[in-house]
Amino acid sequence: MMIKWAFNFRAWQPTRSEWMFCGQCIQNEEKDRIQRFVFKKDAKAAMVGRLLIRKVIADCLKIPYKEIRLGRTEKGKPFLENLGHENFSFNVSHHGDLAVLAASTEGLVGIDVMKYEIKTSVPNFFHTMRRQFTESEWIQIRKSKDERKQLKTFYRLWCLKESYVKALGTGIGFDISRLNFDFKTDFLQENTVTVDTSMTVDGVHYQEWVFEEHSLNNHCIVVAQNQKNTPDSHNQSDTTSKSFELLSFSDLMECASPLSDLDEEFWENFEPKDEAPQIRQKNAA
Repeated sequence: MMIKWAFNFRAWQPTRSEWMFCGQCIQNEEKDRIQRFVFKKDAKAAMVGRLLIRKVIADCLKIPYKEIRLGRTEKGKPFLENLGHENFSFNVSHHGDLAVLAASTEGLVGIDVMKYEIKTSVPNFFHTMRRQFTESEWIQIRKSKDERKQLKTFYRLWCLKESYVKALGTGIGFDISRLNFDFKTDFLQENTVTVDTSMTVDGVHYQEWVFEEHSLNNHCIVVAQNQKNTPDSHNQSDTTSKSFELLSFSDLMECASPLSDLDEEFWENFEPKDEAPQIRQKNAA
């Protein structure tokens, strides 16, 4: 079983009561971490990521919300501390407008999302990132003369690499230039799941890893799953049946229950912050 959820945290403008209730529904150490963000968008992304994790655990494993205990590995990857659920794997990511989650009972999963955007020239950006990709991957990136398509291919490859590294939980110490991805489908289509990309690590083909690639609301999303011990059911592009479910705030909080008392300071810390850096710069001008 695979679950894939997305939430538009940039469109969400939490009210005082919503934000304080969210703060009640996460562990204190995560609440403290969220309060340290300078901008609202980052605080919202982190909050939604945590709430997505708690929701999927409560929904799938039927652990009472108040009894869910989450920890982090030395590399910072969240994990479930409750015993007896070692086969359950989950991962979250956020970028642009979306926070996304993938969870599975059938093997390790990792997820990464990138919005198709850039704030500098494409050639300069590619030059900065030149060591992160193999020669054959750069050929794929530059296959089109259209810079917009080149950028989409770049982000696609980046998400493929990051989804695998995040599934392993190895953190930034993994040299992603060791990974090489080969496309059978040149470009992703909206509302279509692509599953025919293959990966080699140090030149060795890793057939047990399957990569689900999505294009959703101008974002590239990749879910990596190790299917070594599961039947191979992914062999061609699929349709909307396996696409991401876009959750509302009501969906996100459907099974949530408070772990702590209301905290007025949590709202007072959040409310005066600017949404994002560019907004602060504009207001200061």
